This record gives sequence, C-alpha cells and structure tokens, in this order.
Amino acid sequence: MVSLILFLILLVAVVYGLERNHRRERPRLPVGSADIEDRDEARVLCQVAHLE
Repeated sequence: MVSLILFLILLVAVVYGLERNHRRERPRLPVGSADIEDRDEARVLCQVAHLE
C-alpha cells in the first residue's frame, strides 16, 4: 500500500513537471524595447505564400 502511494505521488510529480515545461510562454520583452521583429511570423507567412 505504501509503495502504491509513493508511486502515485511520483507519477503526479512527473506529470506536473512535464506539463509545466510543455506550456509555452511568450518571452518577455526587454525593458524599453518594443520594436522586435517576429522572425517566426515572417517565416510562416513566407511558407504559406509558397503553398498558394
């Protein structure tokens, strides 16, 4: 019974850690700078334009 409880606690900790690392957060902009080019957006728009 004790090993089952420890296993469940370990399982919950692993799932929590994986979920926490899986979430993507937008990186914070440096203070005083809001004019940063989003290269991912430009790349995706270029790829979509080639598909059409």
